[in-house]
Amino acid sequence: SKSLNRSPPLLMVPGLGASAAAFVQNPPDSSPAMLMADAGFDVFLLNYRGTRYGQRHAKLKPSEPAFWQFTLDDYSSKDARAVVDKVLNVTAQESLFWLGHSQGTSVGFMLLADNPEYNEKIRAMFALTPLGTGQYSSGLVLLTRHIYNLFRPLITLHRYFFGATFIEIPGQLMI
Repeated sequence: SKSLNRSPPLLMVPGLGASAAAFVQNPPDSSPAMLMADAGFDVFLLNYRGTRYGQRHAKLKPSEPAFWQFTLDDYSSKDARAVVDKVLNVTAQESLFWLGHSQGTSVGFMLLADNPEYNEKIRAMFALTPLGTGQYSSGLVLLTRHIYNLFRPLITLHRYFFGATFIEIPGQLMI
């Protein structure tokens, strides 16, 4: 079926520790979301759960450890799927553009890899600064990794007693 809305939808997905505010916090003439809207895109912004704008839950409060029991996999398998489907439903479009920054690229790649049917729903994905590894780093980044590894047992104890309040991917620190 043909779309009722002729503007192509664009979903902008922020990076680690950021909210969608990152795409609108500059003045309108230099704000990525505003520039894309001015270029004719129907812009949608994704806020991850746990960020400043993603702390509403049907049953849990952010003060409860169970609220924080989610993973990067949940972002891609639940949150991103729901948002993509909602955007397509609202716009009556069959596909959208995905613009991801940092963690937003990982969520996009995971969504597409784990859910092949979404390869048709995402017309194109723009991966800005995709995540990498610090395995071959040097200098301050290497020092930070060594410090993190030194404190890893304390972090594990904190998780055990207070719940997971950040995500860890082997070899990467993601707060």
